[in-house]
Amino acid sequence: MLFLFCHQKWQEASNRGAAILSYLGEQVPLIYCIEAEPQQGEEEQRVEERLLYPLECFLFGEDPCVGLEKLQQYSGSSSAQQCGRVFKEGETVYSCRDCAIDPTCVLCIECFQKSVHKSHRYKMHASAGGGFCDCGDLEAWKTGPCCSQHDPGTSVTMETDECVMDPGLRERAQMLFHLLLRYTTDMLVWEDTSELAEELKPKVMEDTYFCVLYNDEHHSYDHVIYTLQRAIACDQNQAQIYTGRKAVKRGTLRSCQQAKDNIRRNSEHIIQKPLRVEILHTAVMAHQTFALRLGAWFQKIIGYSVGLREVFCQVALEPASDNNKPCLISQLMLHDAKLYKGARKVVHELIFSSLLMDTEYKRQFAMKFTELYKQLQEDFICDDHQRNISVTALSVQIFTVPTLARQLIEEGSVIKVIIDTVMDMMREHLDSNQRFHFQGHNPDKFFRVQVIFHDLRYILISKPSVWTETLREKFLEGLRVFLRFLCCMQGMEEVKRQLGQHVEVEPEWEAGFSLQMQLRHILAMFQDWCSSDERVLLLAFQECHRALMSCTNQPFCSEPTDSYMCKQILHARLYKVSQEPVSIHLPISRLLAGLYVLLSLWVTGVYLYAFQVQLNFTELAEQPLRCVVLAAQVCADMWRRNGLSLVSQVYYYQDLKCRDEMFDKDIIMLQIAASKMDPNHFLMLVLLRFELFDIFNGNSSSKDQVLKQWNRLTEEMLYLIIIIVGERYVPGISHVTKEDVTMREVIHLLCIQAMAHSSLVKSLPENESHETWLETVISKVAVFKKPGVSGHGLYELKKECLKEFNPFFYHYSRPQHSKAEEAQKKRRTQEGSDKALRPPVPPPFCPGFSNIVYLLCCDIFIHILRRIFQKAVEDHSSRWTEPMIQRVWLLLLHTISLSSCSVSGLSHNASMSLRCLKCVVSAQSVQDKEKAERKRKAEAAKAHRQKIMAQMSTMQKNFIESNKMLYDNVPESSSQSDTNRVAVGPQQGVCSTDWGAQICILCQEEQEVQAQAPAMVLTACVQRSTVLTQDRGKTLSPKGCYPVFMPPDLAVGTHTGSCGHVMHATCWQKYFEAVQNTTRNRLHADLIIDLENGEFMCPLCKSLCNTVIPLIPVEPSKLNYAELTYIHVCVCVCVHVISEYDVNSVIRPKFSRSITEMLGVCATTVHRVGLQTAPNDLCPYVPVMSWNTCAYTIQAIEGQRRAMRPRLQLNSSLLCLNTQMGEFIYLSYRERLPVSFSLSLIVSLFLRLRAGVSGFSVESVKRGVLPFLRCAALFFNCLTGVPPPEELSESPESQLPLLCSYLSLPSNLFQLFQDHRDVVTTLIKRYPRKRNRLIDLPEDYSVLLNQASHFKCPNSSDDERKHPTLCLLCGVMLCAQSPCCQQQLNGEEVGACTAHATICGAGVGMFLRVRECEIILMASKTRGSPYPAPYLDDYGETDPQLGRGNPLHLCPERYRKLLHMWQQHCILEEIARSLELLNVMFPFEWQML
Repeated sequence: MLFLFCHQKWQEASNRGAAILSYLGEQVPLIYCIEAEPQQGEEEQRVEERLLYPLECFLFGEDPCVGLEKLQQYSGSSSAQQCGRVFKEGETVYSCRDCAIDPTCVLCIECFQKSVHKSHRYKMHASAGGGFCDCGDLEAWKTGPCCSQHDPGTSVTMETDECVMDPGLRERAQMLFHLLLRYTTDMLVWEDTSELAEELKPKVMEDTYFCVLYNDEHHSYDHVIYTLQRAIACDQNQAQIYTGRKAVKRGTLRSCQQAKDNIRRNSEHIIQKPLRVEILHTAVMAHQTFALRLGAWFQKIIGYSVGLREVFCQVALEPASDNNKPCLISQLMLHDAKLYKGARKVVHELIFSSLLMDTEYKRQFAMKFTELYKQLQEDFICDDHQRNISVTALSVQIFTVPTLARQLIEEGSVIKVIIDTVMDMMREHLDSNQRFHFQGHNPDKFFRVQVIFHDLRYILISKPSVWTETLREKFLEGLRVFLRFLCCMQGMEEVKRQLGQHVEVEPEWEAGFSLQMQLRHILAMFQDWCSSDERVLLLAFQECHRALMSCTNQPFCSEPTDSYMCKQILHARLYKVSQEPVSIHLPISRLLAGLYVLLSLWVTGVYLYAFQVQLNFTELAEQPLRCVVLAAQVCADMWRRNGLSLVSQVYYYQDLKCRDEMFDKDIIMLQIAASKMDPNHFLMLVLLRFELFDIFNGNSSSKDQVLKQWNRLTEEMLYLIIIIVGERYVPGISHVTKEDVTMREVIHLLCIQAMAHSSLVKSLPENESHETWLETVISKVAVFKKPGVSGHGLYELKKECLKEFNPFFYHYSRPQHSKAEEAQKKRRTQEGSDKALRPPVPPPFCPGFSNIVYLLCCDIFIHILRRIFQKAVEDHSSRWTEPMIQRVWLLLLHTISLSSCSVSGLSHNASMSLRCLKCVVSAQSVQDKEKAERKRKAEAAKAHRQKIMAQMSTMQKNFIESNKMLYDNVPESSSQSDTNRVAVGPQQGVCSTDWGAQICILCQEEQEVQAQAPAMVLTACVQRSTVLTQDRGKTLSPKGCYPVFMPPDLAVGTHTGSCGHVMHATCWQKYFEAVQNTTRNRLHADLIIDLENGEFMCPLCKSLCNTVIPLIPVEPSKLNYAELTYIHVCVCVCVHVISEYDVNSVIRPKFSRSITEMLGVCATTVHRVGLQTAPNDLCPYVPVMSWNTCAYTIQAIEGQRRAMRPRLQLNSSLLCLNTQMGEFIYLSYRERLPVSFSLSLIVSLFLRLRAGVSGFSVESVKRGVLPFLRCAALFFNCLTGVPPPEELSESPESQLPLLCSYLSLPSNLFQLFQDHRDVVTTLIKRYPRKRNRLIDLPEDYSVLLNQASHFKCPNSSDDERKHPTLCLLCGVMLCAQSPCCQQQLNGEEVGACTAHATICGAGVGMFLRVRECEIILMASKTRGSPYPAPYLDDYGETDPQLGRGNPLHLCPERYRKLLHMWQQHCILEEIARSLELLNVMFPFEWQML
C-alpha cells in the first residue's frame, strides 16, 4: 500500500510536479482500460484509493478529513450563496414572471419550493440542458434572489475565506491545481493517439490499442446498433452498451484497424457520413479517462471553500508561459467542438461551478469568451452537436447579466463582435449588389447561424438606466455595424410579376423571413435602447437615415415627371409595381419609422433640425408604399403566375409573427409622410402606385378581368386611406399607452368569438421577454367562463366593450374580418338592435401627426369620392362594388365627425360632403326599391303559410271531436304493481321485457326478434380486465390456463360490453368482410383495428368491437323458490354438469341456425380473448368462459351503478346476459337439469361478491350483502324479464328491503343467515373487498415534477434525459421510452410501460408522463394514444409538453372522467376513436414506451 504514503515523497521531491506526473504515468494505465468492459464499482474504488486520496493528502498536507475540518473552522461555513445546480436535458425549471429580470433567470425545483416565488406568477418549462440555477444571483431577481437554503447570511463569512486561508494550503492548492488542470487540458486536447508526453510515459508500455467509437448527431441510436452488430458481430444487448464514447475493440493495432474499417464501411450504407472511429493506445485512453474524472474531483474540492475556488479560477485564467498559447480555460473552449458529448459536459459543469460563481472571475471569463467568440461560433457551425452541449451556450449565462453586458459593450465591443461574426458567416450569400440571396442555401448551417442572434438579444435584453460616454460611443458603433448588416437585407430577394407563363421554379423565400423573425425583437430592442437617451436617439436616427440613403439598391433611378389631377401637380418618378422588381424586405426604412415616432415623443420638431439633411418624405414613403401595393395586387389575383411563394410572403408580411416590424412600420411611415407632405400630393402618389391614377382621371378599360382587378385595387386603396386616417393606437402617434393597444387587440379578437387564454396569447404580439400584457387588461374587457368536464375555459367580451368594435380593424385577416362582421351582425339581430356596424371614434393625433386629417378635405379626396359615386349611379354594375361603397361611407363619417368638431380647414368642405351624400342617396335608391319589393313578397309568402297552418289546425280539431269515442276507449298504459315485481319464487311477476321490432343500422330494415327468425346481433367488445382485482400486481395466469371459476381475488377477468347498435347477422358478415378487404390497404390500419383478432368499428358510432351477440327473445318463466334455498350445494357439481353438458343439443331445436352460429361466434371470441388462445370446436370450457364473462360483467356493471347512480336499470352492456350464458341457464331450467345447477350458479355468483362487511352485526351484514343482492337482481332481471321496482331509484337506505322483495328473500337477513350459518361464515371470511380506484394525485402539479426530479432509473446511471412515467392504476414510477429499461415480452423487446401494463392491467394501461404533462392510454403492444392530463391552469386549459408553463392544479371532475373511462372499460374505444380521427403518417412505436 505504498500509494498511501506517496504524497510524503511528493512533498520531499525537488520537483513536486514531475513526481506527481510520474506517479500518474505509472498508476493510471494500471487502473483504467485494463479490460474492454471494466467493472465500474471496482474501478472507481481503485481510483479513489490510488489516485484521488494521495492527491487530497498532498493538498491538505495531512489526512483529508482532518484538513477539511480545519478549513471549515477557518471559513466558518462551506455553504455557498449561489446554488449553481447544472440542469440536465428535460429537467423542469421555474421562472418568476413578477421578479425575474428576464425569462432566462430560472430556479431549480428545490430552490423554487423554498423561495417566495412559489406564491407569485411563475412559469415552468423543460430545460434544454446546459444552464444552471440562478438562485443567489442578485442581478437575476428584482426581489427574493435567494431561497431559504441559500440565504445570503452566509455570504459574509464566505467572502473572508481568502484572508483566513492557510498560506501553505493556498500554495499547495495553486501548484496542484495548475498541474492537474494543465494535465486535464493536455489530455483532452491530445491529438497523438499512440504516444504520451515524456513525463507521463510509464516504464513499460503495452502494445495494445482500443478501437473507440464516438456517437454523433447524424446517426440515430438504431443506426449505431445496426452498424455494430454487422461490423463486430455482437448481439443487440452488447451493441446497446457500446453507445456513447465506448471502446468496442481491444487488441493489436491491426485488429483495431480492421474493426475501424468495418464500422465506417457499414455506417456509410445508412447515410453518407460514416461514424467517427479512432484507434487509441490503451495508455492514452487511460489518461483521457482519468482527466475527465479529475473534472468531477475539481468540482468537489472547490466546493469546500471559496478560497479554493478562487485559486482554481486564478489558475484557469492565468496567462500561459508560452505567449503563443492561450490560458488553460481558453484552450478547453477552443477545443470544445472536437470533444465528445461526455467530455463537454464535464468541462461545462466545471466552468459553471468555478468561474461563473464569482463576479470578478465571471467578468474575466466573459472577456475571454468575447475574445474567442468568433472562433467558437465558427467551430459550432461546423459541429454536429446541438447548441445545448456546445460551449457557445454559455453566452446566456454571461450576456444576460446587466452589469456584465454593459462592461462587455464598453470594453469588448460585444455588439460589434456578434454582428461581425454573423456577417462573416453570411457573406457567402451576398450577390453582386451586396444584398442577401439565399437560393440554394444550407438549411442546417443557416439555422446554426441564426442562433447567434440569440446572443445579441441577450446583450440588449436590459436597457441601461444611466448612460456613459463610453457606452454611447460603443453602442452607436454597434448600431452602425448592425445597419451595415441591414443594408444587405434592404431590398433583398426582389420579385417581378410573371406574365404569360407560370413561373417554373418558385424562389426560396423561407430563409429571408426566418431571418426577419430573428431580427424582430432585436429591432425593437435597439429602438428601446435609443429611446432611453435623447442624444443616442438623435444620433441613431441620423445614422439610420444615412444608411437608408446610402443603400446601393435605391429605386430612384428614373427621372421624375409631372402628373396632373384636379389642378394639382405631382413631381414624382415613374414606377409600377406590376412591371418593376419589388422587395418586401425593408428593415432600414421600418427602423427609421420607429425611431421617428420615438423622436416625436420628445420636443416636437427636434428631429427636423437634429442634422443638416432635409428629409424627403416622398422618398421615405416610396418603398413602404410599394410593399402595401404589392400586397393589394396579390389580393387582387394579379400575381397568380408567381406561385405560392409570393402569396406566402404577403401572408407573413401581415401575420402576427412579422407584422409589428413589417406591415405596421410601413403604415407608420406612410402616416409620417401623410403628416408632412401636401395631402393632395400624397393621395396622388398613392393613386400612382396603386396604378389607379388614369382610372380616376377618366381613362379606363372595359375588360371585365381588368375591371375586377381595378375594383379590388380601389377597395384596397380606400382601405389604406382608412388605416392611415383611423389607426392611431401607436404610442407617439396618438396619446395612448401600451395597455390601451393591448386592450384594443383583445377586444377585436373576442369580437370574432369567445377564446381561450392560450388562443389569446398566441394571437397577441410578444415582447423580448415573451410577455403580452394580457393579464393586465383581460379582466377589464372580458368575463371568464369556466370549463366543464371537457373543453377549456373561455373569455367572452363584456357588452360595454362591444362599442369599440371596428369592422375595418387593420390587424384582421380576411377570414377574421368576415367572422367578426358576421358574429356582430348576428348578435345585433338577436338583441334586436341596429345592424349598422359603426366604427368607434379614434383618439386624437399627437401634434406631430395632426395634419393627417387634412387628407379628408383635400381636392383629390373629394375627386375620388365623386368618381366612385358616379360609377355607383351608372347602369354598369361592374364598375363598383359594395365593399367600395362601405369604405367610402366610413371615410365620409370620418370627414363629418371631424367637421363637426370644428377642425381647422375642414368646415369649408361641408358642402362637398353633402353633395357626396346626395350621390349616395341616389345610388342607394334603386337598391332600396329592390329590397322593398323583396320584403313585400316575403311577407306575402309568410301570410300564406300562416293561413294554411291555421286551416290544418282546424281540421285536426274537427277530426278529434268527431272521433272522440275512439280515443276514450284506448286503455291507459300502466306499469305492473309493485307486488308483482318479484323475479323468483311463487309470487314471480310477469315478464314485460321484449325486444320488439329492431331496425338494422346497415340496411335500415325492420325485423321482429324471434327464436326461428334470422339472427339480429349487437356489436360487442370482449377484453381482459383487472378493474375488479383484489391483488394488484399479481402475476396473471399464462396463456391457455383454464380456470373453472374466477379466483376470489379477481386478479383478471373477461369483460363484455356493447354500444347497443343492432344489425342483421348477414349484414354484419358482409360489413365485416368489406372492412377486412378495405382496411388491409389502408396505411397503418393495424394501429386502429386488429384484423387478425376479428376487430372492427361499429358502423354507426365507431366504437371498437371484436364480436357480436345475438338477440334472443325473452319468454316468461317460473323459478322454484324452494329449490333456491339450498344454497349450500357444492360448487363442484356445477363444474361437472357444465363440462359434460352439450350446449348445441339444447340450442339447435329451439333456435334458428343463424342464431346458433352467432352464439358460437360470441362464445369463441370470449374464449380467445379471455384465455389468449383460440379454442377448438370440441373445447368443453367454452361455456365456462361464457359464464365467467357473464359474472364478471355483472359485477363491473354493479360497481359502475353504485359509483354513478343508485338506480338499477338495464343497459346495453348487460344485454349480453340474455344471450350466451343467460340462455344457457334458462334452457337448463326448461329442460329440467339438476336443481343443483341453478343453485350452484347462485353460490358461485355470491363468491364473486364485492362488498364491505366488517363483523357479523346486522347492520354490517346488510351493508355487505347489498352489492350481492344488486348483482343477483341484475342477473334475474335478465333471466326472467321481470322489471325491478321503481323505488330502487331512491336513497340507498331503502334499497335493501326492495331488493329482498324482488328476490323473494326475507327482509330479516339475520334470521336467514342463522339458519345457514356454516355456509355464510365461510363466505363472510372473504370480506371486505376493496373497490378499486385510480391513485390519488396531488393538487399541485409541481409536487409531481418534484417527484420526477428525484426519480432514478433502476437500470442506468448516466445523465441522459429520462421520461418518468407514473402508472395511474398502481402508482409505480417507470422509466419510459428508454433502452435501459426495455424487457423481453414473448420474445420481443418492449418498453417499461408496455411490460408493466401487461401485469398491472392485462395489457391495458393508463400512464401520466410527468415532464410532458400528458396521459398515455395503452391497449396493447402496438396501440396507444395521448390524452389530456387532468391538470388545468387558472384559465381552464391543459398544458401538454408544459408549453405555456402556467401553474397547474388537479381538476377532480376530469380525473373522475378518467376513472369512469377505466371502470367502464372504455380505454380501447377511446384509443380507436382517437386514431381513427388522426391521420397517422409516421406511427409511434408504442411497444417501446
